[in-house]
Amino acid sequence: MIVAIAGQGDAPARTLLALNLALLRARAGRRVLLLEADPQQAVSRWAQQRQGDGLKPRLLQQTILGGELGVRIAPLQRSCHDIVLHTEGCDSPASRAALIAAATVVVPIRADQVDLGRHYPLIARLNAARMFNPRLRVLFVIIGDGGAPARAELAAIRNYVSHVMAASLAHTVLHADALGGPDAQCVCEVPERAPHAAAEMKELYREVFVVHRLAVAA
Repeated sequence: MIVAIAGQGDAPARTLLALNLALLRARAGRRVLLLEADPQQAVSRWAQQRQGDGLKPRLLQQTILGGELGVRIAPLQRSCHDIVLHTEGCDSPASRAALIAAATVVVPIRADQVDLGRHYPLIARLNAARMFNPRLRVLFVIIGDGGAPARAELAAIRNYVSHVMAASLAHTVLHADALGGPDAQCVCEVPERAPHAAAEMKELYREVFVVHRLAVAA
């Protein structure tokens, strides 16, 4: 299964979502490839730090930038069970190829990022991808700084999501600390740092991977 993490900007949220979801999948006994397609290469640096620290579970990691992603991703699937694909926050050949290859794309969204005009390129990119990949599942995930979004904020987010064909909004709301810090260990590995944050990430993992598996089986 290929899960792409995409968005318009918000690089820290995209990166930390990719890391936590990949680690949780590996902790479930899966052979996971963490694939970097963002020129900033935050995932690659994190993987190198983690390898240097000797932390487990070990993740396969590879970086493919530019237009090569579209032709190279299919052979990589034979070497692993799952691929978590970290894309850049803008339109590019690599980000388009990632969406066309993915089974699910996870898109972090904040209440202050629902300006349709400003973020229309992302909506257009997701809709275009579904033309080539009609089974693509688009899952938006709210990132909040405090409690649950206010009613007006939630309505604005739902309106934004409705502009993407067949997209859905995750039940899980991640608060900023659920994404963890920049060190080699993510919040999902050290739940004692923030138990509620670890629980949120685990619930999102269930929505991304377990719900997808049940839907495919049905």
